Amino acid sequence: MLYLIGTPIGNLQDMTFRAVETLKNCPVVLVEKWSDSIKLLDHYEITAEKIFTYDDRNCRRTTPGIIKLLASGQEIALITSAGMPGISDPGAYLVNACRMAKIPVVPIPGPSALSTVIAISGFSGNFLFVGFLPKKIGATRKLFAGLLADEYNLVFYESTFRLEKTLRLLAADFPDLELFIGKEMTKKFERYLFGRPADLLEIFSADKKSFKGEFSIIARASSWRYNDEQ
Repeated sequence: MLYLIGTPIGNLQDMTFRAVETLKNCPVVLVEKWSDSIKLLDHYEITAEKIFTYDDRNCRRTTPGIIKLLASGQEIALITSAGMPGISDPGAYLVNACRMAKIPVVPIPGPSALSTVIAISGFSGNFLFVGFLPKKIGATRKLFAGLLADEYNLVFYESTFRLEKTLRLLAADFPDLELFIGKEMTKKFERYLFGRPADLLEIFSADKKSFKGEFSIIARASSWRYNDEQ
């Protein structure tokens, strides 16, 4: 049996009792990144017999072996660096492999940056989550123009390396777009910002260190207007 276990997105105290108990009872734990997960496991004194890395680089190579272990009756827990497995990580690949092999998968719900940023934003209406934005500017423009025009609040994650670039793009193409940004949510230096792209860019640019961190962002559909003067 495979357990998908939600882990804190920042604050270690957000771990559920059920998640801790399940991890303590699973002899094998799959982690997305060793350095991230070992802090959590040590904090709750979880000592699995075996801990393996399962990430984007090795998931296709290692999944057959994991399926073989599961088919033999081995119970395995899958955790990511933060949040619920299967959201913007290779967890979905393993879940599909388990489904094909008729191996039971049990979710142990926990924290999620997606639900957290939606709840704190105060935005209403329909939400569409797209994970991380495309790497190519043209694809990002097409994504925003299509989905916002259909009146979806667009939820996405952005990395510390791309936030400035993304805000500049939105300021140029969608100047009136209203954004809600959750930075380092549940962590010591968490911060929430609301405003138009140019205003937010000015705030972040005033302190370059503020560009560092993990960002969950919502683009408000009701504020959408494409800049047709370009």
